[in-house]
Amino acid sequence: MQALLFFLTLLFGTVTGLRGESVTQPTAAPTVPAPATSPERNLQPSNPQVPAEQLPPANQPLPPGALETPEPPTLLPANARSGILGAWLRPNARENPLEVLRSLKEVGYTDIFLETFYHGFTLYPSSIAPSRPELGDRDLLGEYVAAAAQLGLRLHAWLEVLYWAPPAQYGVRGGLLDRFPYLETRDAQGRSSRRGIHGMGFADPGLQETRLKVYALGRELATRYPNVGLHLDYLRYPAGGDYGYHPQARRAFSAQTGLEARPYVMEWYAWRQNVLTQVANGISRAYREAGGRGLVTAAVNPEFPFYKGETLQTWTRWTEVDVFIPMAYSRSNAYLKLLSRWIRNRSPRPVWMGLQVGPQYPDLQSQINTLKPEGFSNFVIFGRLK
Repeated sequence: MQALLFFLTLLFGTVTGLRGESVTQPTAAPTVPAPATSPERNLQPSNPQVPAEQLPPANQPLPPGALETPEPPTLLPANARSGILGAWLRPNARENPLEVLRSLKEVGYTDIFLETFYHGFTLYPSSIAPSRPELGDRDLLGEYVAAAAQLGLRLHAWLEVLYWAPPAQYGVRGGLLDRFPYLETRDAQGRSSRRGIHGMGFADPGLQETRLKVYALGRELATRYPNVGLHLDYLRYPAGGDYGYHPQARRAFSAQTGLEARPYVMEWYAWRQNVLTQVANGISRAYREAGGRGLVTAAVNPEFPFYKGETLQTWTRWTEVDVFIPMAYSRSNAYLKLLSRWIRNRSPRPVWMGLQVGPQYPDLQSQINTLKPEGFSNFVIFGRLK
């Protein structure tokens, strides 16, 4: 972190504000109800960022080539609006969706990111993945869609795109990765991701079958719930190790490049970065082509490649995503300010800042006060308040 802080200070110096634009003074912070907790995200860095290669159509293997940095797009009307306050929410099947969303609206929320595919299960009866065991044939997502429409809230289906099985201590079995265990990614020694330091089961995006299942999930959501946005999370390789070494992925890379897929081969890192870019763009296109009318948003690592570099998440090249939500979870407002300038200067798309609240984090109002003078007016909240 200190190295990144030093780098940002050198790069941006004493920049204050966004191109001289006036900034509205922050309003009082709402009381934030508590979205559910999530597996630990703070992991150690590894491999450096390397150049990316040209991406093929979504259903084709990856050939070699070059990829240029995308031009900033014209803002969509919904992207340009200010005053968005979102919440990441894991629903409880015992709670009434209308009451849950009404309580969020009353304290100022405008956008709800509802955890719709997590631990390898969906919140609705799906033809792609198993639904949550406690739900049976119940369509909990549909209930939240109806409640959000009644209250005038925007709803986004939050997908843990490649994270298909939680650590063993969760006691969760029967999800998508258990149905298709041969899709699980591996490290250079051939060990599965669930045997890694964090025990989280990831599907390998280097396999076409994995990619096609992800795209099918995006199409299914667009077909059934066309007005619900698509929110991408865990679109990365596992942290805490060097993954992507599934035998099929290694063979595909070698067939395309003539090189061996092994550590410290820069082309191998670039190939896997491009695989993730292909998945991000592929599911976004699949969602839109199937009739999805919501925004496509993505929760991303704001400090890549300096932190958690092993995840290979070169999100600035995801050209089909409408809005990026960097998870700027910082215990220091001074660092948050510098980080926001780094994000602002590299993102090719509009940004809604993801903020952590709760013990050991600055209060929400002080984080908003830090970011508004930097030109940010849209926020998505994760965590708990005392």
